Amino acid sequence: MTTENKTILLIDGHSLALRSFFGIYTMAEKTGQHIFVRSDGQHTEAVHAFLSTLLSIIKDNQPSHIAVAFDLPGGTFRTAEYGEYKGGRNAIPEAFNGQIDLIKKMLGALNIPALTYENYEADDIVATLTRRGTEAGYKVLILSGDRDIFQLVTDDVTLLYPVTTGPSKGIQRMDPAAVEKKTKVPPHMYPDLAALTGEQADNLPGVPGVGPGFAAKWLGEYGSLDAVIENSDKIGGKKGEALRENIGNVVRNRRLNQLVNDLDLNVTLEDTAFTPDLDALNTFFDEVEFRTIRKRAADTLGPIVRAAGTAGSASSTAEAGEEGATKKAPTGPVYAPINTSAPTKNADAAAFRAFCAAAAEENYGNDEQGAPIAVPERLEGAVTLYPVTNLPVARPAIGDAPAVKVTKTKIRAAEENPELLGVLLTSKSTSLWIDTRTIDPELDAALAAWLSDEAARKIVMDLKVQRKLLRAYGYELAGAVEDPALSSYMCGFIPTATRKLFSERMEDLAERYLWIPKDPYAQLVFQPEEEEAEPSLFSLPGEAEPVDNLSYFTQISRIIHELARLLHYEMEEHGQLKVYEEIELPLLYVLADMEQAGIAVSDALLTELHDTFSARANQAQDAARTIIGDTVQTDDGEEPLNLASVKQLQTVLFDKLALPHTRKIKSGYSTDAESVTELLTKISPESDGAAFLGALAAYRDMAAGEKDVLFGGRLGSYQYLDMHMAIASALTKVDEAVASWR
Repeated sequence: MTTENKTILLIDGHSLALRSFFGIYTMAEKTGQHIFVRSDGQHTEAVHAFLSTLLSIIKDNQPSHIAVAFDLPGGTFRTAEYGEYKGGRNAIPEAFNGQIDLIKKMLGALNIPALTYENYEADDIVATLTRRGTEAGYKVLILSGDRDIFQLVTDDVTLLYPVTTGPSKGIQRMDPAAVEKKTKVPPHMYPDLAALTGEQADNLPGVPGVGPGFAAKWLGEYGSLDAVIENSDKIGGKKGEALRENIGNVVRNRRLNQLVNDLDLNVTLEDTAFTPDLDALNTFFDEVEFRTIRKRAADTLGPIVRAAGTAGSASSTAEAGEEGATKKAPTGPVYAPINTSAPTKNADAAAFRAFCAAAAEENYGNDEQGAPIAVPERLEGAVTLYPVTNLPVARPAIGDAPAVKVTKTKIRAAEENPELLGVLLTSKSTSLWIDTRTIDPELDAALAAWLSDEAARKIVMDLKVQRKLLRAYGYELAGAVEDPALSSYMCGFIPTATRKLFSERMEDLAERYLWIPKDPYAQLVFQPEEEEAEPSLFSLPGEAEPVDNLSYFTQISRIIHELARLLHYEMEEHGQLKVYEEIELPLLYVLADMEQAGIAVSDALLTELHDTFSARANQAQDAARTIIGDTVQTDDGEEPLNLASVKQLQTVLFDKLALPHTRKIKSGYSTDAESVTELLTKISPESDGAAFLGALAAYRDMAAGEKDVLFGGRLGSYQYLDMHMAIASALTKVDEAVASWR
């Protein structure tokens, strides 16, 4: 067995499960909002957070092998020797019940062994697999919050240690240097240190008054715990006396905190090879009613599945063609790398038509074995259309060429007000550049006809943006069958707040779906034209050629072309193709047209509607005043009743009306909508409290409606949220207005 690039991830299952559980459950108890509860009442906090942490670790470390160890109920050889071992721990809430079993079931879907061993702890299983892994040449990662694991850390064994507070909050990587910095002793001596200081988590008492500093000092001076004990009579003071009085505890502690690394486990290293089953995992998600984490799991695990050659399952296989042959789904990265020659330039109308015909026939070419690369029917004959604009692009230093730095403000301004320079048409290996500013009438007419042809299938990034851009220059865009910006969103890709620019999104998409790391990506897309002495992005050597470096744009266009195919299969795997093809993609055309045309609204009607909401909000507040009075006594004295004041509401509800307390918050007791609804179920419907709460609810509804009728200074009108159009009078007025507009 080869051990090249083999990394085994070992997880203390109980440690991670409990940390996962309390991290969510404690906050939920404070807020009163338990989100992770299945419809049958089974809590799932630990399950969700366990998986979330696991996905992060997998993404960051790319382990080839994974195993998770769990404790068994009952005692171990350690509790047999010392009955108070791990005693005194706080009781675990009932909400944790059943979650370990669910975690194990989830691990089964991921094909990750969940290991136990009678009479031993999870740490001993981890220690055994650590020894086996290092002996076999593996790199070992251990995810655990148990300090006993410090003793296993070596140059080949790294501890992923959860830190819950301070500037290092998160997962801290602990190598031998980090362990020694934290404990003042090298990893192999940590059991000696813990024997002296004791382990609070394990309920092992140490030498009274001896902390890590003194213990490390003794070990450094004498070289080992045995030597410290042998020379205990030489250690003076109260600490030396305490040591001599507690040598029995020290020796016992040392024996108990030594991890066992020679268990006869019924599992081999080969059994821990990480081969997740996405179908089984999705079935598990259905069982535990998880929704939002599905896309993240697919994003993280999908490349692993595809790299293993298991993505061609029935669920991801394209429909058979006309001759009945089943099209093969992609089984690995398509980046090998992407090779692109310089685009053809200065085509006439005939050459343009010939290029389009040839590009449509080319499809995605052949794989390394010479077989045609699988193409979804919808993408057969599709050509990537990439309008090139005056968008400045930052570039890292390449070789002797300096970096090009462009501020995000400048880039964003160019994205918001693009100037069309030309268009690139790209297939698998060929591309054509047309400068729309120097185009002759015959070619312009041929380009316009192709752009508007529904039958000419096109792949377009940011379809809505490009349709509006091309229309501004006299072109109608039709026939788009794929927009990677939309399909990646359907697959769960949402740009972060700090990486929303086009170049940043492309970089992230290339990494996620084509598996092109950021450094190779930069080398790929920013290489200059061969004839150039220096790289340039928008150099202007002459007025005749405004875009000198087409290499960047052509590579981007090729990446878009590859993304279209992979994202199709990704959507197919998630059952999203029907929604994408019939709703989401056609909607982009509608939205583009709406944004350009605008929407007419009646200022007079919406002003009247705004006044209606305002009047009804005032009526609700007057109703509240008839119940509790016009003023409320506060710390600042008598104040007019204000139903928008949380402080006043707390005084009225819980002091003046003496209603039952709601969930506790920092400022007192909650008065939010959920709490008000709950209060109504606890009091008499005939009481003043119920009448006041009814008036409060009405006030909030009307006030929300009032706020949602926004004065649109920039739009020259109002915007109105549909949810508040339920008011009968308002609906009547809207219907009348619509009739008049027609």
